[in-house]
Amino acid sequence: MSVSGKICALAALLAGLASCPALGKTPAQELGDRVSRLHGITASFVQRVYDEDGLELEKSSGSFKLNSDTSSFYIDTQKPEKSLLTCNGRDIYHYEEAVDQVTIYGMDSISRASPFWIVLEHDAGSLDRYSITRAGKGVFHLKEKEPSGDGQGAEYFLSFDDQGLTGAEMKDQNGQKVVYELSDRQFIRTIPSVEFVFLMPNGAAVDDRR
Repeated sequence: MSVSGKICALAALLAGLASCPALGKTPAQELGDRVSRLHGITASFVQRVYDEDGLELEKSSGSFKLNSDTSSFYIDTQKPEKSLLTCNGRDIYHYEEAVDQVTIYGMDSISRASPFWIVLEHDAGSLDRYSITRAGKGVFHLKEKEPSGDGQGAEYFLSFDDQGLTGAEMKDQNGQKVVYELSDRQFIRTIPSVEFVFLMPNGAAVDDRR
């Protein structure tokens, strides 16, 4: 799975920080309310990738923290291989422990062909690009009204309980699906910016793509 796709999927987790349903509102209005009230979350995650026939291709797990107020995230994958993906609101750092390499991306170099970026950019108006429906209790389905770029044909699902986000799903035009399940969730008003600072490992190779 590409770094861009992984970021888009994980950024979706930010969309669940506001938990109260908006009675009498359309799905788009309700999701817009959730986006406008976003702050921070910490949780453990399990990610599964499935092919078009539903066969599990990959499974990974770890922990993360996200702060929509500063467009920052810190994703620590522990299994099956250790890696770190973090963003300070300006630059994105991807460290792969197995090869001892850090790849650095600028925010503008990552594909925004996903509704998840409306959360990181804190721009609820971006919801206008999508058709939004309810796909079950606490589940929102998003699809671009005019598909373009890397996200052509993709669909997105965000799932909530009374506390907030429980998971996210992204399905591409070929039928491959990425599913995130959350546990040990904590919803936080403010996460200090220092917690999103990347510390360069001694001796690591650096590939700066900014």
